[in-house]
Parts: sequence; structure tokens; C-alpha cells
Amino acid sequence: MNLAQKIGQQLVVGFDGYEVNNHIENLIVNYHAGSVILFERNCKSPEQIFNLIQSLQRLAMKHQGIPLFIMVDQENGIVNRIFDGLTVFPGNMAQTVGATIEQTHDIAYFTGLGLKALGVNFNLAPDIDVNNNPKNPVIGNRSFSDDPTIVAQRGVAAITGYQKANVIATAKHFPGHGDTEVDSHLALPIVEHDLTRLENIELRPFKEAIDAGVKAIMSAHIYFKALENDGTPATLSKNILTHLLREKLAFNGVVMTDCMEMKAIDDIYGTAKATPIAINAGADLICLSHTMNKQTEAFDEIIRAIENGSLSKDTIDESTKRILALKKEIDIESFLNLKYRDVLNQLYQQKYENLADKVSLQSIQIVKNEGLLPINTRSILVIAPNGRALTGADGIRETPNFAEYLATKCNNTTAVKISLQPTEEQIKTCRELAKTHEIVIIGTQNMIFEKTQQTLIKEIQKINKNIILISLRNPHDLKIFPEIPTTISAHEYTLRSMKSLVEKLTLK
Repeated sequence: MNLAQKIGQQLVVGFDGYEVNNHIENLIVNYHAGSVILFERNCKSPEQIFNLIQSLQRLAMKHQGIPLFIMVDQENGIVNRIFDGLTVFPGNMAQTVGATIEQTHDIAYFTGLGLKALGVNFNLAPDIDVNNNPKNPVIGNRSFSDDPTIVAQRGVAAITGYQKANVIATAKHFPGHGDTEVDSHLALPIVEHDLTRLENIELRPFKEAIDAGVKAIMSAHIYFKALENDGTPATLSKNILTHLLREKLAFNGVVMTDCMEMKAIDDIYGTAKATPIAINAGADLICLSHTMNKQTEAFDEIIRAIENGSLSKDTIDESTKRILALKKEIDIESFLNLKYRDVLNQLYQQKYENLADKVSLQSIQIVKNEGLLPINTRSILVIAPNGRALTGADGIRETPNFAEYLATKCNNTTAVKISLQPTEEQIKTCRELAKTHEIVIIGTQNMIFEKTQQTLIKEIQKINKNIILISLRNPHDLKIFPEIPTTISAHEYTLRSMKSLVEKLTLK
């Protein structure tokens, strides 16, 4: 391999579209890109995904002779890229409440089997951040727990499940994104804890993931004051990716960056300029999810860094060896010989749906019930914001509105759909309707961050005390109103979770 081909192997690139187009063809053929990351914009149906991945792999094999890593964020719960044809299981926090450790393993295994059948060989999961900050805007229910022991146990179970299905698992976001109050898609978070605290909390799940044989770890775009003193985020820090992860924790697998186009990197360093810094720090795979000019500029910037001596060819060679060693596990010939009909029975099985339903129902926590459940035979007002994406990780799909969904399942129910930040007019409407209904069910969507949702509830309380408060996403929402008589934590705003909520509310 020449230098350009080796550099190409380090690029993880994304593109728009359901078929191979000029954008991705140029990156694979002329820039030797060795990995492709798929998003919802690439995933229309199982057959289309299968055909797209086969086309991408054939293009790579023709021009490179090396198979691609095909990646997705299929975390289950609220973060997924593929919905149709695969069972979308409850996510990490819901699993901790509603599933055994063995079931967490099985969920990852079944998810991995479906991904593998479609041609996805690299899943950007599980999230093993310790969710120890209630005001974390981007991790939250993507984490298994605020307890590092639970996160480590569940994380290892998931990693084992994915890799049993011959899909590479990715532990993320190293060295820990749980205790931040900033979304790194939007700005650079800062963690101020000392090293002892980091070793006992944030790093523990990663240590156990490494011991369990995880094959990939994703870095976080976060500044850790205990590990750097100049504001350098983990993704660009040799102290973190090489001295801590490689040397101290003895990780020998592939290190991948989170997307370099996120504002925590792009706004401060520039995506392209930061790319050779990340490689020098110890990253093997550089994620460039979206923009053609940033992807090609990053390639050119690596070349320039080698030419001016700021990046060594030996560093490139070391990454290439790790990448190619992992790619040897891809049975590309078998995949390219498959027809879509050959994999249909691996995509959907009733036992997967049964397990997902069981775990989802068990994950709905009735935290408190002072006589308002079940809700049958009563006049009900139900209020909820839309289940739209709130972070850059969530994707673009909206779930049905919970209020409207419940109204289709329960008689004598009035639904009011509100904004994430309810308007004065919406609050006024809800106040008036609360006067004429026996029970008011209020679903919250990250109310801990949204003061106007809190205002709405305070206004309802003046009119009607018979309130059932449901946190549709962040369980910490319930702590804001401890006096409300009946509270339920759903842990995730998904269609499956809503079905389970109906069962719990009606106690069927």
C-alpha cells in the first residue's frame, strides 16, 4: 500500500442518499476511504440498505481490494439509524430497569445478527458513559446507569453480545461523557474531576470493556482538566489516547474519534486541521460524517502534516496495521455472494419482538400511585410534547405524539399536543381543559431543561390536583414535582415505550 491508501484506511466518511453517488464514489475511489458510516438519510428499507452496502463493498473491492468497515449508531432506544426490518429494542437505561444482564447480552446479540445480515460489520455501541449528571443533555438514557458497576456489567454483556454476532462493538465515549452539562455536538464540554475520581467512576467501565476484549473505543470531544492542562479535548490528546488508553489501560484495539465535524472540534480547531492532531494523539479512525470538502481537506491535511514533519509515517503505519488486522475478520466474499432473500429470516423474528415487548413493559416504573391508577372509566386530559430529536445523536425520526397516541387507545380522552417549550396559548388551553376532566396526564420531555414545561404543570396544579406525571425521557424530571400524587418513569420516548405505558396506565 502506498501512503495515500494507508491514509484512506483511516477515514470514516458519510454521505447523503440511498444509493452510491458521486460523493461516496469519489471518496472510495480517489481518496481510498476505508470506512463508511450510515445514517437515517441512507436507510430507507432493509432491502435498500442491503443493496447499498453490497454496492459500496463491491466498489471498495474493485478499487482497493480491501473491504470497508460499514458503521451505524444502532444503540437501541432513542438512538438508531435502521428502523424497518430490524427489531428496535429498549435502550440502555430501560434495559437496566427492565432486563436481566443475560437479556442485555441477548439484545446486543440479536441486534448484531440483524446488522450483520444487512452488511453492517461495525456498530457504534454500546454507550458505557456513567450518567452521573442529571443535567447531561446528550447522554441521559443512553447510559445504563449512574452506577459504574452497573454500567460496566451491562456494557460487557452488550459488547460480548455484539461480538458474538461477529459485529465489532464500540465502547464510547472515552474517557467518559456522563458528567457533562454541554452537548459536544454544540460546544466543548469540560470535566473538572481529579484523576482518582475518574479512575473510580468514568474509567471503570472502559477498563472492564478492555478486559472483555472490546475491539473498538470511541473518543470524546471533552476537555478533562485532570488529564490535560491546556484545554485540549480527549480526541486530540496524546496523554489520553496514547498514554492513558494505550499504555496504562493496555488497549490494543482500534481507536475511533467521534465525528470531527461536531462543533466541539470544528469551531475551535477546524475539522481538517484537527485531523492529523487526532492521529498523532493516537486515533486510528477519523470520523468525518457529512461534508465532502471537510472530508477531502482532512485527507490533504494529513498529507501536509507528514510532509512538514508534524506527523510521522510510522504513526500511519501503526494505525494501518491495526485496521487491516481487524478487517481480516470480515468475510467479504460470503457477504457479496448473498441475495437479499438469503438474509430475510435473520432480520425479523417474533422472539425478538417478544423480548423487546417484555423488557419495555418491565422498564415502565410506577414510582408513586396515590389512587389514580388505573385510569379506566374516567375523563382524561393528556398533554405531551412531540417525541422529536433533541440532540445530534438522536437522529431525525419523530415518534408519534404520546398524547395523541393515548387518546386513540383510551375512551373519554382529550389530547393536547404542546411544544417542547409550551406557549402561553398552549398553557391557557390546558388550564381550561383541566377544569373539565377528572384526571390530567402530563408527559414531559426533558422538563429538567425546559422551564416552560414546569410552568405548565404549576398552572395545572392550581386547577386540578389529580395529575399523573410521566417522564417520557429523563427520569430526573419527576424530582421537580415530588408532591404530584402519581408519577411514572418511561425512560425513553419511543413507540414501543408508549405501548407499554398504555398497559401500565390501564393495568391491563
